[in-house]
Amino acid sequence: MHIMHLPKAHSLQTRFFIGLCLAALVLGSIFSVVAYFHLRSAVEREVEDKARLFFTHLEGIQGYVRKTLRPAMYERFPATFIIEAMSSSYISREIMSPSSAPNKGSLFRRVAVGARNPDYEANELERQLIGYFQEDPSRQIWQGYHSIEGERHYIMARPVRFEQSCLYCHGRPEDAPPDLIKIYGMRGFGKKEDSIAGLDFVATSMAQVAGGMRQSMLTYFAFFAASVLLIFFATHVLFRVLVVNNLSHLSAVFHRHASGEERAALQQFEDQDEISKLVGGIETMGEHLFEARRQLQDYADNLRRMVEERTAALSWETQARRADVQLFVSLLQDMAKSRSRPELWRRTLPQVCRRFGARRIAYLCTMASTDAYVWPEGAALPKKPADFVEILTSGTARRQGATVFIPVGSSAGYAEGLLFLDWPDEEKATEHDLKLLQALGRQLGIVAENISALDGLARQMNILETIVEGISDPLVLMDSSCSALTVNVAAKKLTSELSGGTRSDGNILAPFFNLSSGLCPLRYVRASGIADFRELSLLNRRSFSISLYPVQDQSGSVAHVVVFLRETTMEGHLQAQLLRTEKMAGVGRFTAGLAHEINNPLGVIRCYTDLLRQAISDPQQLDDLQVIERHTHQAQRVLRDLLNFARPKAVGSGIADAGQVAQSVSEVFSVQAAQKGVRIAVRHQEPGLLVRLGIGELEQVLSNLIINALDAVSEETGEICITVAAGNKAMIAIEVADNGPGIPGSDVSQLFDPFFTTKDIGAGTGLGLTISYGIVNDVGGCIEIGRSKELDGAGFTIILPRVQQDWS
Repeated sequence: MHIMHLPKAHSLQTRFFIGLCLAALVLGSIFSVVAYFHLRSAVEREVEDKARLFFTHLEGIQGYVRKTLRPAMYERFPATFIIEAMSSSYISREIMSPSSAPNKGSLFRRVAVGARNPDYEANELERQLIGYFQEDPSRQIWQGYHSIEGERHYIMARPVRFEQSCLYCHGRPEDAPPDLIKIYGMRGFGKKEDSIAGLDFVATSMAQVAGGMRQSMLTYFAFFAASVLLIFFATHVLFRVLVVNNLSHLSAVFHRHASGEERAALQQFEDQDEISKLVGGIETMGEHLFEARRQLQDYADNLRRMVEERTAALSWETQARRADVQLFVSLLQDMAKSRSRPELWRRTLPQVCRRFGARRIAYLCTMASTDAYVWPEGAALPKKPADFVEILTSGTARRQGATVFIPVGSSAGYAEGLLFLDWPDEEKATEHDLKLLQALGRQLGIVAENISALDGLARQMNILETIVEGISDPLVLMDSSCSALTVNVAAKKLTSELSGGTRSDGNILAPFFNLSSGLCPLRYVRASGIADFRELSLLNRRSFSISLYPVQDQSGSVAHVVVFLRETTMEGHLQAQLLRTEKMAGVGRFTAGLAHEINNPLGVIRCYTDLLRQAISDPQQLDDLQVIERHTHQAQRVLRDLLNFARPKAVGSGIADAGQVAQSVSEVFSVQAAQKGVRIAVRHQEPGLLVRLGIGELEQVLSNLIINALDAVSEETGEICITVAAGNKAMIAIEVADNGPGIPGSDVSQLFDPFFTTKDIGAGTGLGLTISYGIVNDVGGCIEIGRSKELDGAGFTIILPRVQQDWS
């Protein structure tokens, strides 16, 4: 028979279970309070949202009746009043009442004081609410709680205001539809516009809304109680398995490994709980460990004495090795600072001599020269040994009396020279290891060899840098990670210019490409091993020609890329200007012939128009002749512009004051600008800026540009600015800028073409800019197109030759 063992009242598991129950009770109480207030808040929000939903539906219904249904019924049945389709109150009650039945927890009423239908006369509560809105007509809504038939309801009410369209049925009886008087008699009349005599009333039962939520909360609380019981049971089992059993096992381990006296000491904790047993076991084992520690301390003291004796024996050797390490470190530092062989020996010889306590040190070079270095300075150079050549070729250090001879060789085994170390007596010389001195000589030889190689490399680098810096165009050497290794001054200057000063590392690819993407041409050159040539353009209309040349390493792979950049902006501008000039000349010749061929038939048409006007008197026919004549004048005006464009002009035919002409032209267009609400401003830096162009020609050019600007800017907010400035000693710049939308990039190349226009049909001939360009070009000037920095619209800059005044 299996007997269930209950935990002792003082056991760890029992105390844990009691504490868990108390914690659950406290948490349950807190949760109940929070759930109550949450339920109450949720119920209030739900009834408020329900009431607002009623009013939203009501507004939709009434708006449809007033704006759509009622006007349609008046249009079809002007002498009939159909209450089911024309009364907003009737339709609202019929639609909203089924959804607000008392059994559904909601109540909707549309009532009034002196209502036309007695069933919808306002009760006491509703009269109070109507009075509330009448006291302050600006009030739009009332909401709150009130008891209806002993049950608490949430109430939301809003006033009903009589609009102008309502007075047809609620104003004077003689204006109302006869059908309405037949139905209700004389009730409900005498209302005034914006008066408040009724309200829309929605009441929601709190009890019915809270009933469903209360049932849900009871179900949730039942589920919560069941979950707590399940958690208690699981916690009870897990605590026993994971804590109590492990503590009991640990106490058993203490008992099993304890000695006789320690086991007897542990018996006194048998009647206590698991934690007390464990603490007692730890205290007993601690006393045992303390005794063992004391024994180990004695052993450690003995071991320390032995180590100190051994350390004293090795102290001298350690100091010597430390001095050797310090010597090598110091020599490495001096080697790094040395730039030539003489400097190397002047730095290193004194330190080597001091380290080994020598009286004298010397170095004899056996390479191309016979240079010798000795320290202390002024000391005599020791004599070379008889077996001098054998020492150099063997590569081993030798001791002869108080002097040690150390060969100094290169990494390839070639002899560089011989190092002499001389002590006062032979005993001092024998204290030092020959292998160490031999390694020192080999290291000095390798350093001397590297210094010679670095010196040659530095000279080659200086030559290369001189060549690179001498190139006026940007030149950069880049690695596989798109980083600039070598750059010239031109590359740094261009990088800083294109980046607005944010970077000056000379990486000329960064302003044009995303270096981390696969579209970077450097990656293509590295992968293909083929040079790459491209033409690039920036938003500011600057253009560049870029060339990338791969540089292969010894294995044949591309390790570096040379990037060469050349700006072609000016070349592009000159080519475009030359092409435009040739095209304009060809178009001019063509249009001149075409204009002469068309002008003669137009003259005949005008002549016969005049003859017909004298022969007829019918007004309709005269109007038709006037249309023919108007279009003939327009065609002749276009032909006149074509002839002006094609007719050769005298170069430098006159002189004009640019500032005065700009001021006079702006005054001519000031009336037209004022009618559109556009402001025209003229600015010139100094008076007397004379240009080599006649006054009439300059006025025509400025007029064409101002007309285009007036068409481009918006009314009331448009701005046009004419700026006259001295570009340099030889040229004058006249800028006509506006705050319009600007010129699309796709239209820039066609602006000066004949008959090209962006205006509506009939608003322009497309010859204004063409003629202006021809006038300016004939005197050696040009017209530049861009975006105004000040007004952010189109900017046309006229560059004209300057006339120098003779003040002598």
